[in-house]
Amino acid sequence: MKHLSATIFLTLTTLLLLISDNLSAQNPRTQSSGIYGLTELNLGYGLQGDVQPNYIGYTGLTALGGYWFTKSLTAGLGTGILAYNGSNAVPLYFEAGYFFREFGLGKMRIFLKADAGLLFRLNGNVDPVRFYGNPSVGMLIPISWQKDISVSLGYFTQYEQRLSEATTTYQLTNFINAKIGLRFY
Repeated sequence: MKHLSATIFLTLTTLLLLISDNLSAQNPRTQSSGIYGLTELNLGYGLQGDVQPNYIGYTGLTALGGYWFTKSLTAGLGTGILAYNGSNAVPLYFEAGYFFREFGLGKMRIFLKADAGLLFRLNGNVDPVRFYGNPSVGMLIPISWQKDISVSLGYFTQYEQRLSEATTTYQLTNFINAKIGLRFY
């Protein structure tokens, strides 16, 4: 719990320091294509109802480099670190997103996105490589010129192999996850 509190504190402090003094979030975006970066804090809660290692939940930090193809379509590649309750893993993933029109006074945008990739084991009693997918829905909230807060809620599922003495079985492990991050252009 101490590590989770420290991670949240450091992430929020970093986000606040990156906000510029000249807040111009009310201006419409001119971003229609180009490179962007996204750094996110990840929190996941396991849906198995089990207290076995790697089933309860995870926290992590990820970074993504992406490209706006149009005002609505994005894609990018990312990596980071995820700490489960029984192991640690490094994700390597591809993310694609669709962003709806701006609305409201602050020019917020609702989005749908999905990322999929590989989880490479750093330690723990799990497969060396697992596959995962994470569809999510969220909102971009502008905070200053070319900086947005990204908040999303998703369904994280990973495909893993379970070895027992006599058989090998494959199973899906599912989590509800939330992400909060800073997107900059």
